Amino acid sequence: MKCLLLCLLAVSVSFSVSGQHKQIVKARVAPATPYPFSPGVISNGFLFVSGQVGNDPQTGKLVEGGIEAETVQTIKNIKTILEDAGASLDDVVNVTVYLSNMDDFPKMNAIYKQYFKEGSYPARATIGAAKLVFGSSVEMTMTAAMPQKKK
Repeated sequence: MKCLLLCLLAVSVSFSVSGQHKQIVKARVAPATPYPFSPGVISNGFLFVSGQVGNDPQTGKLVEGGIEAETVQTIKNIKTILEDAGASLDDVVNVTVYLSNMDDFPKMNAIYKQYFKEGSYPARATIGAAKLVFGSSVEMTMTAAMPQKKK
């Protein structure tokens, strides 16, 4: 009987988790893409922002100016997605940075830290990648805890 109850509990938990809803975030200025992914997805109180690069949202082309300019534009693109979902950079809890050249780490890091409050940085990993989409120097994904709605 205990086994049956535990099995039923496990099944009900798995159904309640799998039945969680997700909300697709369509950013107002995110570059249109023919690729099968959403700019962001909200699920279980978190916003998951897809990998973003330094494309100008008006032209869809990679900004010129190297790693610094690409890092600025990448974070601006992510900031727009966050804002369109009702969050901000202050809500970011985790970041993954991909660099096509790890020698660019100090330059990327100098720009990156300007966007977050000192002492309140999100968790982060930086990964070297042989090649990034569109010939980018940097790509980032971010996860944010969605702010609680005020009653």
